[in-house]
Amino acid sequence: MNVATQPCLLRVGARRFGDAPALLGPGERLTFRELDHRVSERARTLTMIGSPGAWVALKATHSVGGLIEFLALLRAGFRVLPVNPAQPEAPLGALVTRNRIERLLDPDGAQGPDMEDVGRGVPEAETLAFVDAAPCMGLLTSGSTGLPKVAVHSYRNHVLSAVGSATVMPLAPGDRYLLSLPWFHVAGVAILFRCLLGGAALVIGGRAEDSRFLRDLRISHVSMVEAQLRRLLARQDSLPSLRGILLGGGPVLPALLTSARDRGLPVWVTYGLTEMSSQVITQGPDGSARILPHRECRIAEDGEILVRGDTLCLGYLEDGGLVPATDADGWFHTRDLGHWDDGVFRVLGRRDHQFISGGENVQPERIEDVLRRHPAIVQAIVVPQADAEFGQRPVAFLDAIDEIQQDSLRTWLRRYLSPWELPVAFHPLPRSDGMKIRRADLVELAARGRL
Repeated sequence: MNVATQPCLLRVGARRFGDAPALLGPGERLTFRELDHRVSERARTLTMIGSPGAWVALKATHSVGGLIEFLALLRAGFRVLPVNPAQPEAPLGALVTRNRIERLLDPDGAQGPDMEDVGRGVPEAETLAFVDAAPCMGLLTSGSTGLPKVAVHSYRNHVLSAVGSATVMPLAPGDRYLLSLPWFHVAGVAILFRCLLGGAALVIGGRAEDSRFLRDLRISHVSMVEAQLRRLLARQDSLPSLRGILLGGGPVLPALLTSARDRGLPVWVTYGLTEMSSQVITQGPDGSARILPHRECRIAEDGEILVRGDTLCLGYLEDGGLVPATDADGWFHTRDLGHWDDGVFRVLGRRDHQFISGGENVQPERIEDVLRRHPAIVQAIVVPQADAEFGQRPVAFLDAIDEIQQDSLRTWLRRYLSPWELPVAFHPLPRSDGMKIRRADLVELAARGRL
């Protein structure tokens, strides 16, 4: 019986694109052939750290070495979970333990064997064909409980995600795509797969809103969130000549799109999610939206967005095994609310309390749980407050037994929370007279400034 597989995009690229640039970093330039060789060398050493098929967490450093480590782990047959290198050690350790991850690697620190330690025996065969139905990697996504879930993908999921993306924004040798988003998120992984598929060079070391860097490195394509586009448009120097901007991470102000169009920047607005390996629906510069190939999308009677298709993840990692992410008909319930409006796809918001700040998902319950660990805090409720730059920022309402210095509280919180989770303001929790406090009331208080 034949098992359906996907060939390694990097090995295919080494044969198709050869000496075309594949990876451009500070002081380093690797062609597809050279990158393929470097990945194979590192994969041979990594066979010593465990058995193929084991889960390994990798700190996703924004470096040439970090990306080579990721590709080498895949080639060595491991299942890889990229994680934020800035994440505090306590929650990172809990994440690894809870999901039965065998090892945590840091490509820029002490880890794994080096090349000189190998040389004893013949290395195991490289993984150059990935089984369609087999787990290949995991990506963190927030759950309704506030604990991050690990969405498990196959290699095929990401290949077909890139194939669909190429129908609206194709890439070719000579193109340069900036890795402007972290690759411990699905958006960053998607950029990597798009470049491997199309033969474009992946560029690291710069920022999407740095127009001088974009011009000097001759960047042709970039992914960004609304805050980055706003900063780019605010620059006083001339804008770069970009052929494609993929904009995601949440709702986008129409005025911002108009400004970008008027200044010659071609923007594609995308709706996607981790479970669907990035893009699902993309709206082009002409304003019309389309569902990309290998995806399906429909709006339920209650307005919830449902998705399924060949890019949908295999499920969630739980206690070392897979649990389903879909209903009985194979639909994934996004908890997003949306509708089609004369060819335009509009996302109205979340069914639950989660909100987006600067492209990052923020789960209020997680912040509240950390706040309640503080010895002086009895109760905490976190709500979003509108912000001109980041879209929304978290604000905390606290019931405390003692007066708390905000600076010292923020210092304490930084040990447990990521920067985008830190509340920008702390206010007394209004008295409830025994009644349960409604989040909607606190959102209104924060918005109107009745504090």
